[in-house]
Amino acid sequence: MSETLSAESALARDGAARIEWVRRHSPVLDGYVRDAVNDGALRGTRIAVVVHLEAKTAFLATVLADAGAEVIAAGSNPRTTDASVVAALRERGMTVVADAGGDYGSWERELRAAADCEPDYIIDDGAELTMRTAEHRPDVFARLKGVSEETTTGTARLQAMSAAGRLPFPALTANDARCKHLFDNRYATGQTTLQAILRLTNRQIAGARVAVVGYGYVGKGLALYAKALGARTFVTEVDPVRALEAHTDGHTVGARRDVFPQAQIIITATGGMRAIGAADLPHLAHDVILANAGHHDLEVDTEALAAAAASAAESRPGITSYRIGERDLHVLAGGALVNIAGGSGHPVEVMDLTFAVQGLGVHHLASTSLDPGVHILPKALDDSIAAAKLASYGIRLDELRTDQLDDHTARMAGTADGGSPA
Repeated sequence: MSETLSAESALARDGAARIEWVRRHSPVLDGYVRDAVNDGALRGTRIAVVVHLEAKTAFLATVLADAGAEVIAAGSNPRTTDASVVAALRERGMTVVADAGGDYGSWERELRAAADCEPDYIIDDGAELTMRTAEHRPDVFARLKGVSEETTTGTARLQAMSAAGRLPFPALTANDARCKHLFDNRYATGQTTLQAILRLTNRQIAGARVAVVGYGYVGKGLALYAKALGARTFVTEVDPVRALEAHTDGHTVGARRDVFPQAQIIITATGGMRAIGAADLPHLAHDVILANAGHHDLEVDTEALAAAAASAAESRPGITSYRIGERDLHVLAGGALVNIAGGSGHPVEVMDLTFAVQGLGVHHLASTSLDPGVHILPKALDDSIAAAKLASYGIRLDELRTDQLDDHTARMAGTADGGSPA
């Protein structure tokens, strides 16, 4: 018994040290946001934080708890929960309904347990808890005061619910805040996905043929970083404008059947399901590496791979190799988000921005009367986050002088106010 307690204590200390490292490198969340949310608006509220449960998410949870909220922590994916962080939050006295090393069955039970805690607000990832609350606890769903959503996938789900008349509360799409998607989706995912792939495979990227499936902000970041590291980059897209953008950015663009046979590494970034599915298997080259950077673990259809394979084995930690005919196809991190399940997740500096959006977002929901439906974080709050980040770097900006303003616009404004143009 004492040995178990000692091990738990050591695990909690490790988690606390990881969370402290995040705090030290999160000047916006630990300064500007902490001050803003500490005005009493969150005191006594119950907030479920359901994002990948690692140190950066844990620090956001502690900032909200310090502002007087009762925080329930859960994971948005069963493969990305950090045991040391769970132990540290529990030692602090926080309600944590997730454990590391689970599967999809245990994850479903954890999300239902989070819904059973009857939160007032949800900080969600993929709308995973929001949807399950609607299904499992419709009474709690009807009483929800608001949701702040992290991802493109979750935003699409919330918009669909709103269009169907099934969203009885306001939801903020944190993903649409500029301080989120311009940095988190592009730079953070681009950097850390490539880092995780290289760490897991020990392969060279310079000169490698890398294909990116999807050219949203995440796909742009992936292709940008791969190209910067010397890869030959390919993009496959279904949206013609995004495909044209990828072509103009210097990537080779084509259909899956043309791109996949050339690719040595394929990274999915669609936010949808089965971006690489059964129909794509004949086009995959021998020894190809398949990695997922989108929300769904099912972007790479591992069930289809398993059904088509004569055998499957772990050829290296974090790599499952499927033997299909004369080809070996290698899937990283079981198809889960490779930068978290196979790496350390997003850089602290970027998550300082993303979780500043989430922290101010849930505070905005608690302190402002919004109609049911999907809303975007006000521009003034978005700008204030960027300004706080610039200030932490010691960067100062100019302001427009009056002589730099558009004279025509000023004259029209004067007319509208009842004056006459000069």
